[in-house]
Amino acid sequence: MRKVVFYGAISLDGYLADKNYSLDWLFKYNDEKIMKESYEPFFEQVDTTIMGRRTYDDLMSMSTEFPYPDTNNFVLSHREINSRYIKQTNEPVEELVQHLKKQNGKDIWIIGGGKLVSSLLDLNLIDTLQIQITPDILGSGVKLFEHMNEAHQFKTIFTKQYGDLVDIKYQLKGATA
Repeated sequence: MRKVVFYGAISLDGYLADKNYSLDWLFKYNDEKIMKESYEPFFEQVDTTIMGRRTYDDLMSMSTEFPYPDTNNFVLSHREINSRYIKQTNEPVEELVQHLKKQNGKDIWIIGGGKLVSSLLDLNLIDTLQIQITPDILGSGVKLFEHMNEAHQFKTIFTKQYGDLVDIKYQLKGATA
């Protein structure tokens, strides 16, 4: 069965983006080694992405071209999106994820959005978290985990340091590798 994974970078105090929804603080870590050894092997295992509308809008504000044209991409939104690369849906995320997990394919990447990640965790629908932690303390912004309703236990699969970044992969306890 397909796995649902979160892959992304956070600040030392747990923020995905700063208070202005910017990732500028993260761009100084543009490291070829982490791209080659962490991101590229991760992305080879993915054929589907799910993101919220704010993440999609933020992503498109950074580039004129959609960065994942060869994957199935779902954006959770009630507002229409005019893109040949996106399937806009207002289906409840748990129904979308459960439906996608039953289909053949590679892993499903949850991109950005603390609300999205937290709601999927509370529904036990995230199998793996792969997080790159930077030594930055932002103080405020968009948290990776927001308003969790219950505790969740993961086990550490691996850690690796890339300069100032630490790449950590966690697996939900009880899930298979």
